[in-house]
Amino acid sequence: MNMAALPGTLLPQSAAPWADRAPVLARASSLAPMEKLPEGLDAFFHGLQGHWLRWRSAQLPLAQQAQAALKACNALDGVSPQDLHARVQQAGVCMRLDPQQAKGQLIEVLATLGQVAWRELGLKPYAVQFMGALAIHRGLLAEMATGEGKTLTVGMAGVLAGLSGRACHVITANDYLAQRDAEKLTPLYRGCGLTVASVFGELDAQDRPARYGADVVYLTAKELLADHLKDQLGPGTPEQLSQQAFAHWLHPERPAAADGRFLVRGLHTAIVDEADSILIDEAVTPLILSAPRASSGLSEAVLLVSALADTLQEGPDYSITLQSQSITLLPSARERLASQAEPLADLWRPAPRREELLRQALMVRHFHKPGQHYVVQDGEVVLLDEFTGRMTPGRTLTAGLHQAIEAREGLAITAPNESLAQMSFQAFFRCFRKLSGSTGTAWEAASELWRVYGLQVVRIPTHRPRQTIDRAPVLVEQSAHKWAAVVQEVLAERAKGRPVLVGVRSITSSQLLAEHLQAAQCPVSVLNALAHAQEADIVAQAGAPGRVTIATNMAGRGTDIGLGEGVAEAGGLHVIVAESNDSARIDRQLAGRCGRQGDPGSVSVYLCLADELVQRLMSQGLRRLVLMVSSRQGAGHQASARPSLGSRVAAWAFRRVQKRAERQAFLRRWSVLRSDDWMASALPFGGRRKGGPA
Repeated sequence: MNMAALPGTLLPQSAAPWADRAPVLARASSLAPMEKLPEGLDAFFHGLQGHWLRWRSAQLPLAQQAQAALKACNALDGVSPQDLHARVQQAGVCMRLDPQQAKGQLIEVLATLGQVAWRELGLKPYAVQFMGALAIHRGLLAEMATGEGKTLTVGMAGVLAGLSGRACHVITANDYLAQRDAEKLTPLYRGCGLTVASVFGELDAQDRPARYGADVVYLTAKELLADHLKDQLGPGTPEQLSQQAFAHWLHPERPAAADGRFLVRGLHTAIVDEADSILIDEAVTPLILSAPRASSGLSEAVLLVSALADTLQEGPDYSITLQSQSITLLPSARERLASQAEPLADLWRPAPRREELLRQALMVRHFHKPGQHYVVQDGEVVLLDEFTGRMTPGRTLTAGLHQAIEAREGLAITAPNESLAQMSFQAFFRCFRKLSGSTGTAWEAASELWRVYGLQVVRIPTHRPRQTIDRAPVLVEQSAHKWAAVVQEVLAERAKGRPVLVGVRSITSSQLLAEHLQAAQCPVSVLNALAHAQEADIVAQAGAPGRVTIATNMAGRGTDIGLGEGVAEAGGLHVIVAESNDSARIDRQLAGRCGRQGDPGSVSVYLCLADELVQRLMSQGLRRLVLMVSSRQGAGHQASARPSLGSRVAAWAFRRVQKRAERQAFLRRWSVLRSDDWMASALPFGGRRKGGPA
């Protein structure tokens, strides 16, 4: 399987047994969005409708219904296991045969599921978890604060979907969470007479059909879309595929096809956990299935321009536009390249092609940094997911950028790839009959979620009052001052017996800060993509007294850090946001690692004018304003409980920069979705299918 990364992705030949027949049906694999995208005046009124629906969703009687479910759940404490099982089975029959009647019994069914969870998992749902499950079941996006039990909430919603007999996929942020949640909730599903399975990247092809046959499947969006596209690329005409899909929808208990071609049961229900990460952050680029394609003379051309790029200088030879991350070649660079172009193959000798290769070689030197965007493992370039901090084996950059990185790192140049099929995540999720989910940070993206997916966001209150202390942000001008201040704060909090979690953006930053702390005689654990095998152990120990953990965005979602003995009395977990992400939602996810379920905790945020985000998007005028107003906050100033005028101005300026980055990312996502929509309408070959069986 392969996934898209900026600007695209490719699939190794060995992983694509269907590659020899794929080009014939490549057009048929492009799926049409379920509804036309709103534009112009339609988009304006569509947005007004979204605002009204968000207001209306806040008025839904979810709280009263959740309290009723909790009361009914407690009343079932004395019911025998046989009677409880019979109640669940009766609910399943009702949901399959008479959905309208089942709606009137939803509270009783949910109460029964809560009792099963208590007996099978030892977890009795709170009222807020019943609220979340109700919202998800009704096709809403539930914003639940971190630590409020989203895993069980999504599990109860998954049971409700599974009882209907329709295909249900629970989409998680990564393979680790898919396997963890499916394993953790297996007793709940089994107690309700349902099967559950997880699908992940390392799963063998022969094991996938059985896993997809489960009532509820946990997996990532990349795995589901890739396998769905492979289904679309199978043998048969579009009409035959539609007939097979319809038959499989009518009788999901029967084998899909004689050749076992169908993996995905259908696109009926998707429950998206960490929905903003999957539906927003990871939707910037489409997923592309591809296979290697020979390109004569490419390796020699890439190596030649890479060597030339090492000798060029910014200013005399080329200019950089940080905001758009683009390179402009100046006449001196073009002349030097032309003088060395004679050995190039005919395909790469023309000026446009050779200059594009040189621009790519310069781009990887300035915008694709080792330890932040990729790592080298076993002689191969492995890309890093910017939003999750995890490695993505098998993913490659398109347009020659991957080969440019290989040349820079002195690796063997791999063959470029030919795209066989692709689809954007936005268009894919618009194909589901029922889309819902949960996350801790959806409100900021509510407008886009409504505009693209028709999803309404509803806020779920916390079970206990929040006790987290948000300290005033700290402004520093230089990176060295920031790291020194972070080290001092870590040492001070550790001396109190509190565990400390420091969030950074890259592997390089995590290693640098670890060196500073070790130099200060402070033991530290580092959670990054290179330590993914130790993730569970590191997280399990992160809440111990005096424990110091440095983490990339791997710790930002789905990470539950339990407090050790005496930690709550010492003040709880202390979180330090050492580097601002492009989206404030990601920073808020990291901050949410503390103060879970009413536990004490505190958060410090460092705003550094030398960070990559600021260098790229903050104007010089705004930088001068921040420095002038914040002049009383010297470099290395420690966080305080009360924000000063300078810290408020700095926070406002950084939020402006993040909004600018978020706007740019939205425009890229919108461009991808419109391109998918145009392709679906401009290439009608194969019909306008909506993604297989429902």
